[in-house]
Amino acid sequence: MNVYAIIPGVTAIETTMGNTPLRFYLLSGDRTLLVDSGLRTMPETVIFPALEAAGLPVRLDMLVNSHADADHHGGNAGILARSPGTLVLCHALDAPRVESRERHLRERYTMAVAADDVTYSAATLEWLADGIGPDTPVDLTLLGGERIRLGPGAAWDVIHAPGHTPGHLALWNADHGVLIIQDAALGGMGVEPDGAIGSPPPYFEVDAYLRTLDRLRQLDATWLLTAHFPIVSETKAVRAFLDASAQFVADLDELVFDVVRAAAAPQTLGAVCAAVDQRLGPSSTPIQWIPPVRAHLERHAVAGRLYEEHTAGARTWSA
Repeated sequence: MNVYAIIPGVTAIETTMGNTPLRFYLLSGDRTLLVDSGLRTMPETVIFPALEAAGLPVRLDMLVNSHADADHHGGNAGILARSPGTLVLCHALDAPRVESRERHLRERYTMAVAADDVTYSAATLEWLADGIGPDTPVDLTLLGGERIRLGPGAAWDVIHAPGHTPGHLALWNADHGVLIIQDAALGGMGVEPDGAIGSPPPYFEVDAYLRTLDRLRQLDATWLLTAHFPIVSETKAVRAFLDASAQFVADLDELVFDVVRAAAAPQTLGAVCAAVDQRLGPSSTPIQWIPPVRAHLERHAVAGRLYEEHTAGARTWSA
């Protein structure tokens, strides 16, 4: 656990999930706002101990879930247990999954691959379920375009930044050029601490993700704060990260099409994921190929570049 100030009024709380960094942000003014609550146990094991160690308020006025994912909303009940009355906010599109563990697991994982030949393992689903605390209501849903005022010089504009999830949110402070995106932009493959190739970026909708990257680029942020990547502190470096995220999408779009076009028979999602991982991996977490590869296959089918067939078994794609 590590806690440090980025600029006055913006504090990072940093921990890990295995080899993966995970970062939350406390935004302070006359009021306080925490960005994301982590996994179920992290309020007690990470967030509140970090706030106490740094002499920061443990009574939180607001909690904003950037999006519905276990490592971003799983600790909501734990936050409220220590800070009753904290207002929980997230985007309206992600709120149903933030409020219900069962719905999140079903819509994000099991239902998402019901028509295909790949599944999330029972162990993975068990870990995810254990990472989400008791169902907790969202107090206020956002759409993007709102401004949250925490005090003088501490106004944060809410940006709808879909792609990774339908209701992903980013927060923007124009006075200081600080852009908090969490998982709204996901870079490329990355490298693990041991030198292994990292996880594919798990975006779920290609065109929405590209529009988000374009919108974030237009802000010319000085600071880019993410959940899992190093903090970026220069405009040129911020733009380079966002450009690299978009370039990965373009490259994967072409690769997915080429894999299907070169195949002698119609390809399932599992077959295309395996072929892509052979070309770009082997990834440390190949299961993460499912969202982006599926998104590109469906995009090509909608555009008429590939033919998608639904059979009694798994979906297939052919050129």
